Amino acid sequence: MLLAGAAKRCVTPPTWVPYLTSSGNGTCEPFDGVHDDLYARALVLDDGRRSIAVLAVDSVGYDNAILGPDRNFTAELRSRIASRTGLAQEGVMLSATHSHSTPEMLGLTPFRDTEGIQDWLEAHLETLASTVAEAWEKRAAVRAYAGETQVPGVARHRRILLKDGTLNRGGALPPLEEAAGAWAVDEALNVLYLEALTGRPHAVMVNYSAHPVVAMLLPPVSADYPGALTASVEACLNGAPCLFVNGACGNVNSIRVTTHFDDVSWIGRTLGTAALGEIDRLKKGPPLSSNDVAYDTERLELDARPCPSLEDAEKAAARNPSYENRLAFRLARKLAEGPLQIEVQAMALGRLRWVALPGEVFVETGLAIKQAGAWFVTGNANGWVGYFPIHSAYEEGGYEVVAGPWSRVAPGSAERLETVCIRQMERFASQCV
Repeated sequence: MLLAGAAKRCVTPPTWVPYLTSSGNGTCEPFDGVHDDLYARALVLDDGRRSIAVLAVDSVGYDNAILGPDRNFTAELRSRIASRTGLAQEGVMLSATHSHSTPEMLGLTPFRDTEGIQDWLEAHLETLASTVAEAWEKRAAVRAYAGETQVPGVARHRRILLKDGTLNRGGALPPLEEAAGAWAVDEALNVLYLEALTGRPHAVMVNYSAHPVVAMLLPPVSADYPGALTASVEACLNGAPCLFVNGACGNVNSIRVTTHFDDVSWIGRTLGTAALGEIDRLKKGPPLSSNDVAYDTERLELDARPCPSLEDAEKAAARNPSYENRLAFRLARKLAEGPLQIEVQAMALGRLRWVALPGEVFVETGLAIKQAGAWFVTGNANGWVGYFPIHSAYEEGGYEVVAGPWSRVAPGSAERLETVCIRQMERFASQCV
């Protein structure tokens, strides 16, 4: 019998907490109000032998160094959760929706220097741990259903290479004859639906691959389209928590970028309606036949982009404060915080397998990992170390590969992640999970 517990808690910050106003310039400003609340939602799955937890937060992401020197955000969160539950630390996944009108916890700006921010971070960490602990306490017997539906018209590839060598990044799609080749998007909406044995909705988890940048750079607090999606599903399922875990969207935007909240609602309703339709379809068939849960982790250290030493970069920026020198100084400061040590995590529920990666993974990598057996891929999980461009992107140029605090990993890093994920899928298969 599968047991599942779910919980939801508000994590809307005070408006004085800075949000990301410009990653390029490294600026941060306070919010000017709250358009819609932010939430942390937790789902615990327990097969009686092993248990796992997914924590999905309306957040742009979590730099594990955000708490300060010699501290690790994900590790401290897991430690708190493990001390209050029967969950193993490596069986907990922290996933950020990557909504951009949320507190700037990527470490791209002087966020940590804001007066009062340390106390707020400690309280935020405690709220996240308490959300998972509450879900653990609410475990009950459930039936699980899983499916997938296609939702076109929401995702837009933002690095379409043209024959003239330039990148088409937004607006109308270019004519096919102008493109250097085909471009990829992943329009699959994956849905895990859990209901009590009475038939009452218990929890939902959905995955889709598109940057939540409709409300990007707009000053009110907003969960962007993931917030509208989850709210629409919860309203139709008697308030059962709906977790949104974003996919491999490093080079895929939502179709609208920095427009207005009508577009936030439209995209959220479009995906929410598709999720509810898939749930209706699933309930006409049998639930999952296997409810075994499992998890697997691998840790590795990635190579960093070439960069001057912190001392040399600081001197160069002081001598000539050009954009290039200031950017090199920002990169050097991030790299001086420590080596790029990351975790690749995989989870399974019966035949369903998913992987969690600590940054902005390109859609091509996500599709390759799906081809190897993953049901879905989620980025911005268990930490954030920036973009993971595929090898060819480094030669093409563009924002995602400009050496800076958002693009720290050396070419070949995405391919290393893919190799680890394939190995994890093979391990699950060998264990008949």
